[in-house]
Amino acid sequence: MNDSFVLTRSSLEDIELETRALTEPLPTNQLAYKAHPLYALERWLTKYQVLHPKGPILGFCKGYHVYPRTCVQTVKTKERWLREGLQVKANELPVKELKPSMKTQKLQDFEADDYECTDSKENIKLYGSWQLEPLNLPHAMNGIVPKNERGQVDVWSEKCLPPGTVHLRFPRAFSVAKRLEIDYAPAMVGFEFKNGRSYPVFDGIVVCAEFKDVLLEAFAEEEQRRQAEEKRRDETEALRRWYQLISSIVTRQRLKNRYNNGLPSEILTEVQHVNDKESNATVSDSYGNNETPQNQQLNTSDNNLDLKASISTHTKEHEHVFLKEYESFDEETSLLTKRCQCGFSVQVEEL
Repeated sequence: MNDSFVLTRSSLEDIELETRALTEPLPTNQLAYKAHPLYALERWLTKYQVLHPKGPILGFCKGYHVYPRTCVQTVKTKERWLREGLQVKANELPVKELKPSMKTQKLQDFEADDYECTDSKENIKLYGSWQLEPLNLPHAMNGIVPKNERGQVDVWSEKCLPPGTVHLRFPRAFSVAKRLEIDYAPAMVGFEFKNGRSYPVFDGIVVCAEFKDVLLEAFAEEEQRRQAEEKRRDETEALRRWYQLISSIVTRQRLKNRYNNGLPSEILTEVQHVNDKESNATVSDSYGNNETPQNQQLNTSDNNLDLKASISTHTKEHEHVFLKEYESFDEETSLLTKRCQCGFSVQVEEL
């Protein structure tokens, strides 16, 4: 009930305001006519507005004729009317001409025109809605798309399409049509501004209506084939990377096993012998040896130094010789093991 009351009250207020506007006298201030809903002065019209018809005259304000707001008409260029699916009738003269402006205007501006941003010195010709008729474009015949002088179709809206044609926007449409040898025309859908200049924007193609299903089926097949090829390429790349990772792990483990466990047996025996002597010395000291713990620690460090010196000397002076009779080959791992008489061994992978 509250909603209905609000709506009823709002409707009554609108009716009252309209009644006042219709019954009130003509304003005496010129600025009041600039945006007045009922009356207009010719001096406050914009450059894209004219009076048609120029009458009746309702009165005067400071010497200027007062006209009804319904007489104010918006005029546009031929190109602007084409975007709405309308064309200028034959032998119609422009109702207004403007001098070209050097100032670049934005595309979103209602009064701006893309064709005004050119360097042409000709006047801009404007036409009114009473000079127009529905757009009459040539029909598509024998599978040939009618094109303009630039070899394309201006698709400002669906009304701008030539009869018997369709606008296809799927990706790579031109390549599919070219592969099937079907006549097509690039679809120019607007302009974009960069660095003070306007550039055409293309989106899709225009083809005859009878080729629409054929092109869509061909695109679906090509898209399916492209996705399968992309999937196969991704799987191949994944397998390659997995093989590289596993090969790196195997090589790292092989090098670790080879060089961590590759000390000669004689050096290992000497190390074990020194360890045994240290343990025996520790036991004898526990049964009455007069040496202090500090002396025991010094003896142990001396033994370690002697062991390191012997190992380094043995490694530097000894020259490994790998004889044929000491070689062994593992067929499962394809590894060839070469051994020296000192006990040192080396594994080589046979390719």
